[in-house]
Amino acid sequence: MHKKIIEKALGQLDAERATYFGAVVNKLEEDKRIENTANVVYTVLKDVISDLPIYLEQKVLINLLIQFTDGNFHRIKKVMYDPAFIHDPTTIRDVTGEFVHQVVKLSLEKHENGDIDAAELSVHKLSWPYRDTDVVDPEDEPEEWSEALARSQKWLAENGGVDRRKSGAARIDDLASEKAKEDEKLEKDKAPKEAEKLKITDL
Repeated sequence: MHKKIIEKALGQLDAERATYFGAVVNKLEEDKRIENTANVVYTVLKDVISDLPIYLEQKVLINLLIQFTDGNFHRIKKVMYDPAFIHDPTTIRDVTGEFVHQVVKLSLEKHENGDIDAAELSVHKLSWPYRDTDVVDPEDEPEEWSEALARSQKWLAENGGVDRRKSGAARIDDLASEKAKEDEKLEKDKAPKEAEKLKITDL
């Protein structure tokens, strides 16, 4: 039943990420540790699923997810029971953003230690425009993190609660591809046309 919380988010992922997180969800369904907190665990995973790197073993990610939700249970429930969450589900990112940074940080550490094969690395992209909270670590820079959250909330308040970007593939890739095509067309247009062959007619 709780799997339905995340089904739509899974359906919006590319094949590689859908395979990885589909396996995570299947393992979670059998994990007795979340019997009483499944709705919280799946809600957190749903929010971060498009932003998490997929470098870690699924078992490691699941353990981190359960530890995070257990340690922040009351904070997460407070957001989920707030009427604002119904109108703007991104309000939970005030809490779940910390989990994203935790996973990214551990992934980078494992990569630097040689625990992740370079051939297995996936590309982790920041959608543009990125949020300030995407690039600040709440553990290493708590003051900057608070300021980034404040700026993000201020932006949302000033723009009717509508986020600057939508989930899914980064638009920057599409724009870059379009620009490359435009440049290629311009180059072709600038190239000198082959001189027309002169026809010699009888005088």
